[in-house]
Amino acid sequence: MPLPVINSTRGHPADPPFGSTAAGPRSISAVRVLRISLTDRCNFRCIYCMPAEGVKWLPRDDILRFEEIIEIVQTAMDVHSICRFKLTGGEPTVRHGIADLVWRLRRLQGVEDLSMTTNGMLLENLAAPLKQAGLDRLTVSIDSLRPDRFRQITRTGDLDTVLRGLTIAEEVGFENLKINCVAMRGMNDEELVDFARLTLTRNLTVRFIEYMPLGNAAIMRADSRRVDQSESGPAGGCGAQDRGKGAFISEAEVRQRIEPEVGPLIEVNRSLESGVGPAAVYRLAHGNPRGRIGFISAMSAPFCSTCNRLRLTADGVLRSCLFEGGEVNVREILRSGLPPSQRRAALARAMVDCIRLNPQVHGFRGNQQMSRIGG
Repeated sequence: MPLPVINSTRGHPADPPFGSTAAGPRSISAVRVLRISLTDRCNFRCIYCMPAEGVKWLPRDDILRFEEIIEIVQTAMDVHSICRFKLTGGEPTVRHGIADLVWRLRRLQGVEDLSMTTNGMLLENLAAPLKQAGLDRLTVSIDSLRPDRFRQITRTGDLDTVLRGLTIAEEVGFENLKINCVAMRGMNDEELVDFARLTLTRNLTVRFIEYMPLGNAAIMRADSRRVDQSESGPAGGCGAQDRGKGAFISEAEVRQRIEPEVGPLIEVNRSLESGVGPAAVYRLAHGNPRGRIGFISAMSAPFCSTCNRLRLTADGVLRSCLFEGGEVNVREILRSGLPPSQRRAALARAMVDCIRLNPQVHGFRGNQQMSRIGG
């Protein structure tokens, strides 16, 4: 069975007919963030992102050069007033020269916010250079607080290394640090309360993300700790995650797990939280918490009608939606040989064209590998 998209009032799940969510914005004026995937490569093999053997990496010549990324960013700011940028992957820190790119982007006049999502494995050595280069914010993906389980989920990651990197990021001055945790039944659901408790003592926003079926990966069976073979597919394909209903945990259920243990959640004014993403943000009512708890619920409470982002893949394709929707190849424009003014006009038009292709509501599963889109 496909994993359904459920349109619901937050915290009160319902199950109306698929497609009843309001249409996503189709005007470039709605876009506030450009997410930029710097590479499709990653040093992890997370079970919800790719199969154990990995996927076929894109040819190096297909990946956008730094100069091309900068040209797109400059056009987005100058023509469409998009001034917030999120660097993603794959894993962005494996891209050679990442601190130099941050330095160059930070020095473009008009950049309001420059952030990065990382798995944190290389953060020990990169946190300080990234901060010095001008990176504003960091989000670190951590799906388990237990070393053996963290290794099981990531297949190649080391939790102690990631946690050291997170601590160093705090020490070098990164504020408003965020942790992303993909909640998965039968895998890390018994740790949800442990993640929530982190916010009592640390100034972190822990964000629970609903499992999203994208591309080709393998998830765990709900009744065991092994990979469900029915969830594997050929590397690079997009058919493996059209199931996984047993692994899905809705925001409502996560809250039902947390609140009896650590008390009620109180909604936080979203304007007080850094970034302009889709997370609904709360804090624990008791214990004088230093941090916050967020929910990104693309499956149980789709936020298509308020989507404010545009995505750029590592190989230079603009996408209006993480799951599906219109794609416009801008690498062809960048390498067309057009004079700079014509190239800029073509890039600006491509952004408009792409956002006009925003789907009514995202589908049951994504049509592209997560490692190439960057979330």
